[in-house]
Amino acid sequence: MAGLWRGYVRLAQVYPFRTQVGTTGVLFLVGDAIAQFGVERRTFQNYDYARTARMSAVGLLWVGPVLRTWLVTLERLVVSTGPTAALKKMCLDQTLMAPFFLGTFYPVVGLSRWDSWEDIKQLVKKEYLSTLLNNYKIWPAVQLANFYFVPLNLRLLVMNIVALGWNTYLSWRANIHTEDSSTS
Repeated sequence: MAGLWRGYVRLAQVYPFRTQVGTTGVLFLVGDAIAQFGVERRTFQNYDYARTARMSAVGLLWVGPVLRTWLVTLERLVVSTGPTAALKKMCLDQTLMAPFFLGTFYPVVGLSRWDSWEDIKQLVKKEYLSTLLNNYKIWPAVQLANFYFVPLNLRLLVMNIVALGWNTYLSWRANIHTEDSSTS
């Protein structure tokens, strides 16, 4: 296990963008699988493999690049270190990135399903505010610790580990309404 960790850290140092974005895609795949098997109680017979592929693609092509770019940008905006810098980064993260990210997440998922624009607007209207409020219950503390204790090249990994549960929640929330309409 220690060898795997050292290998991952080495990859994150040599190929930070690819490693972090790839990890995000894999963990979105795992998060959707947990949502389907654990939360929705699906079996292999009614498992939506296309949905898992879509969620993984969203993580790989949208979430990973956006968050990686944000972390690098944040590092350039707040160049100091220590507790005050970590607090500034967390405040910027939660006042700028969290609303933006969640405001784009549901439309990106909807577009990946080829939903109509009206369906996407309804999804955002139903889910955005409650998801943003739930974000504020988890992510400020995570990000404060992340910005204070973790080096830049491993921050997205920390976010991804915590996000395994968060991605499960997001996948379930983003897809629950499609399940409701497909059974009626």
